[in-house]
Amino acid sequence: MLDEKDLQAIAQLMDSKLKPVNERLDSIDERLDKMQDGIETLKDDSKVTRNAVNNLLDWAEDASIQITPLFKKAK
Repeated sequence: MLDEKDLQAIAQLMDSKLKPVNERLDSIDERLDKMQDGIETLKDDSKVTRNAVNNLLDWAEDASIQITPLFKKAK
């Protein structure tokens, strides 16, 4: 049967074997956090772009109704 020393030795061995896995998971978590921040920035930027496009579409619709010559005719 296993005694306390054996269990501690097994626990230390498991910790040493799992250390690289834990470090890699920590690295993945950091990268995921950066990606989530980037996605939030993209969402904010897309809202600004969508608003600007809608304004341009409204302007184009209004401009198509009005007949405004671009240049004055030469006499």
